[in-house]
Amino acid sequence: MKCSLVLSEQGMFSLASAGVTTGWLRAWLMAAGAASVHVEWLHHDDWRHDLADWQLFVGQSDELEYIHRILSQDHVISSFKLDNPDRQGCCFRRGEHTAVLIPVGDVVFQRHHYLTCFNRGDVMRPLYVCSGEAQRLPLEAGLSASLEPPADASVLLNDTGLMIEEQVIALLRRRGLGLRSVESCTAGALVARLCRVPGASAVIDRSWVTYSNQAKHELVAVPEACIASHGAVSKAVVCAMAEGAIAEGVVSVAVSGVAGPAGGTPDKPVGTVWIAVAQPGQPTISRRLQLSGSRHDIQACSVVAVLQLLIAQLEAGAM
Repeated sequence: MKCSLVLSEQGMFSLASAGVTTGWLRAWLMAAGAASVHVEWLHHDDWRHDLADWQLFVGQSDELEYIHRILSQDHVISSFKLDNPDRQGCCFRRGEHTAVLIPVGDVVFQRHHYLTCFNRGDVMRPLYVCSGEAQRLPLEAGLSASLEPPADASVLLNDTGLMIEEQVIALLRRRGLGLRSVESCTAGALVARLCRVPGASAVIDRSWVTYSNQAKHELVAVPEACIASHGAVSKAVVCAMAEGAIAEGVVSVAVSGVAGPAGGTPDKPVGTVWIAVAQPGQPTISRRLQLSGSRHDIQACSVVAVLQLLIAQLEAGAM
């Protein structure tokens, strides 16, 4: 099956604001059975003459209403149930052609309902989400996917196409754990990503943005002597940040780094980031990252790396 992903400029902007890439959409469609996926712009109107078997339209309400009027002229409309809240969605069929209209707000957490419209209820193929960018389907910075098991099993995060924040929330809920975060260079981006997921309130307890050294000391009790001796971007400080946030039944994560474009030194160049995961009664786990790219790239990859480290610890059962 050939599939076209039809986006408006506003739809693309809204997707980016929600943290969803076309890479994720392409991968989910291929897991549903698409052999190939190409992207088209809604305003070009080429989609009206597209010969793809499937068309997925992502846009704002007024844009989708416009497409609805056009497709309803020569397609059969089928309805299906959506939840959260309960309501009806619709798809359009003409012979073997299927078109689905999806508001940006439904893209992630209602995706299975929409994908089922395309493959008519067939079982989804496994989608192997992996750390790193070596797999055939790029998802976002620091993540890629494949429809086949990766040669290196150690990079596998999940085989069901879950976004990394969905996986973390599900694991925490299953373990009955809460989560706290202490962020410096990511400035709250980590907890903001987790809180996109419905049900995050069941596990997210609190978060601190401790950009200054004073905040690290005052809010999560990082010793001033530790900061003076090792610097804010160090193993000792990031472990102290994570340990200063822990509580019974709560795991904590921390991140501190040099996101750039200035601020680097020969010993700690731009892209140097320390991350840590801590829990009462367990050794604190930390990692040093050496990242590259823009300030946004470094921040985004740092968030992904923290969540990967947390997943590894949760999956290992150490918590």
